[in-house]
Formats: sequence, structure tokens, C-alpha cells
Amino acid sequence: MGMIFKHVCRLAITAVMSVLTGCSHAMSKNSTTFDWEATESAPKHYPMEIITGRFIYKDEAERGLYIPSGGTLRKGWGESISSHVVGPKFKPLPDRLKITFYSYAERQFYKGEFALPYDKILALFREGVAMHKARNDPAEKDYAPDYSVIMAGIAPGGVVAVWVGGSGNYIEVFFGQAEKINLDPSAAFALPFKDKEQSDTYVKEVMEGVLTPAELESLKRDGVPFDLWSRYRNRYEWLPSGAINQTEDITVSFVNGESEREWFWNDKNVVNKPRPVPSQMLFTAPIGDRKVIFEVKFDEFETMAAFEKLGANGQKVYLNFEPRLPRSQIKIRLYNDKESIELKKFGSADW
Repeated sequence: MGMIFKHVCRLAITAVMSVLTGCSHAMSKNSTTFDWEATESAPKHYPMEIITGRFIYKDEAERGLYIPSGGTLRKGWGESISSHVVGPKFKPLPDRLKITFYSYAERQFYKGEFALPYDKILALFREGVAMHKARNDPAEKDYAPDYSVIMAGIAPGGVVAVWVGGSGNYIEVFFGQAEKINLDPSAAFALPFKDKEQSDTYVKEVMEGVLTPAELESLKRDGVPFDLWSRYRNRYEWLPSGAINQTEDITVSFVNGESEREWFWNDKNVVNKPRPVPSQMLFTAPIGDRKVIFEVKFDEFETMAAFEKLGANGQKVYLNFEPRLPRSQIKIRLYNDKESIELKKFGSADW
């Protein structure tokens, strides 16, 4: 129950922080400052490291909130890694990002300074606070608002993404490209390398320490798929179908790092909203007289290939589920009005 567990843990941690800091969901009297934190993300199969990073506050030259740096990053694209509670409780939102990072798979440093869509970020934070105040569920009152985190993602090829999120909802607000730079590895990693051979050995040992033999072999054989992170961003008109409770919400994560915690897929207002390819879905389905919770984790390459084939020309596609027990026997296929592709590489574990 990975997604459920992560969500429960997130809420529990947030509740504790609310007790410690007092009403962490509130924005200040100045409606442009909020209680938020910075975090980082990187792909699972391609280790990265942030050398330095900072979200620069609006209208400031350099002042801002640092992004956690150091250490090998490889949790998964769009998945938060670190959580540092630092600085004043209420902070301005950023309008720029400065970041320097290293791609182990390429043995390459990158650096970039980017303008961020401040108005969009501000609107999301205000929306999150408003939604939080509007909730009537007593169990939700002390949880953080829907938007209280700004996350920077780095990937091979110099890819940089920024998401705004919290409480299970994440939205991409920026996607850009950093430039290759040359840095002294000793200074960058704060390690006393005597020569290039030592720094190369260090990088090799890091790769072998964090990647499996199969991952290392795949990287050696296939190289880095530099177009992968832009492919993640492709959107399609798609809907779930089959035996899923239409009156209950779905929690869905997407390959581009976005996620929705409460997607009521029969809502007429969002039926035709294009969405990225799903990476994970949590939903309930009726089996006999029971409501059964399913958590499906898709193989991103299989699922993306199916979406790219069936939704290539703007065709509406449906992700059909035939829930069964045990959960591992669920059937899933993607179809449009002309053809159908059965998915086989997903996971749906029992608990």
C-alpha cells in the first residue's frame, strides 16, 4: 500500500509540525508570504547531485530559500527527497531559480538561472489556503494546505523542472534547460581529489553503489534517453473506465511528476481535461458486495508507448480496469475507438 502509506505518513508528519509550529496552514497578514519549504527530485535510474540551488524570492537579488544539496539523488521523477524546515515561518514566494548540479550518468556539470511564473505560483498558494479554510472535515483542519512545497527536479541533459505541491497534489509550473559547465570536481564535491583518475574512480564507485547491476548494464547498453523527460510532459484526453466506483475519488500520480489526490473522474467539468500518462493509481472497485481498494503501479515505458500509439492524433483513449481478486489478477487495457492494447507489466499487490 505504498501510496496510501506515503499519504498517511505525510499527513501524520504535517499534523505533528502543525502542533510544533502552530497552524502551519495559515498565510501571513501579507497575502504574498506563506509557510513553505523547498525540496528536490531526480530520476530513479540516473543518479544526480545538486551542488548548489536556491529559490530566489520575488524582487530580491540573491536572497531566497536554499534547495537541499549534496548526496546522490535517485528516488524518482517528481518524488520529494528532503525536507528541511529552515528560515522564517512566512516567506515570500520565488520568481527565480538558480541551480548547479551534476549528472553521474554523463559525468557532466550543469548550471542554470531561470525565471519562474510567479503569478501562477502565487495563485496556487492562495488557492491552497482557500481550499484548506473551506474544508469542513475536522480531521483535515490542522493539515497543511494543498500547496506548501516547491520542488526542483534535475535530470540528465540539463533538464530542470519545478513543481508546486503538498497534500498529494503536485503541479508542474516550470520546465527548462540548464547549460553544460566545467567545474573542478574537488571543489564541487568538497573532496580532495589529487587528479582526474581519483575523481573518475569516485564517480564510478558512486554509480556502482546506488545502481543495480541490471541498471548499470542497461545504462551501458542503451545510454541515457535524453528525450524521456520531455516525453513525460505529453498530455492526452483519457479517462478510466470499467468497474471503478464513479462516485469516489481517484488518487493518481503521473509520469511527469504531477499528481492529483481527489480526482472525481465523472465530474463533467474535467472530463475533457488532458492529462499526462499515469504512473500510479489508487481507487476503489466493487467486487460482489465489497468495496476493494486497488493500487496499480504502471510500467512507465509500456504505458507511455501505448498512450503514444492510441492517443497520437488527439484521439480520446480509455484506461479500462477489470478488477479481480486476488488483486494481482486485475486486467488493464488501453483503447480508443479503433484498437486496444492490453497492459502486462504493471503491479497490483495484495496486502
